[in-house]
Amino acid sequence: MTKIFKLKNFTLLQLYARAAAPCRDYYGLTIAESCISLNAWKITHGPHVTPKQKFCLIEEVQDDKFLQEEIKNMFGVSVYEYIIDLGNKKRKLENLPAKLFLRVLEYMSINDVLHLSLTSKIFYELCNSERVWCLMFQKTLQRCPSPDEHRMAFDYGWREVLKRRMTYIRKAFADSKAKKNMQPLASKKKIDKGKIIFLSV
Repeated sequence: MTKIFKLKNFTLLQLYARAAAPCRDYYGLTIAESCISLNAWKITHGPHVTPKQKFCLIEEVQDDKFLQEEIKNMFGVSVYEYIIDLGNKKRKLENLPAKLFLRVLEYMSINDVLHLSLTSKIFYELCNSERVWCLMFQKTLQRCPSPDEHRMAFDYGWREVLKRRMTYIRKAFADSKAKKNMQPLASKKKIDKGKIIFLSV
């Protein structure tokens, strides 16, 4: 089961949560196209506790009451309903296969993606994934990332890399414009009825 999950499933979402105080338990939920993985590190009573991992097929989540409660309590009802809709193959934008969802985003601007991310918790997670912002990087700059940018994205994320590149481009454009304005105006003479008129180029 673990091998199938790792090799044949395209990850849709990766979520992390911490239990409410005074608990110090940590949870991680990975949602793939046909199964999910719930990781729990319950360290409230000491860090010596071994993290536990539970795999489950999407269509079997409805039969696992314990898993349902864990997901609802730690990640919210909306995430649970998203998983159930995936299992029932309901046709919604957020339930599209990852590749199709990215194809839809290719026709959207950065502002559109940001606005879409505000509509729900699921869209927030989907629209802030690294795949989406790598796509936005390539679409905005009209080129593939360089090896240095790949390394930077590994440390800071594609959204931050795009932000830095856009800031650099705007600054370079502003500097170029300011430099052009500071250059002496070229001029040429035009004789009109015995008068000399200077025209700036």
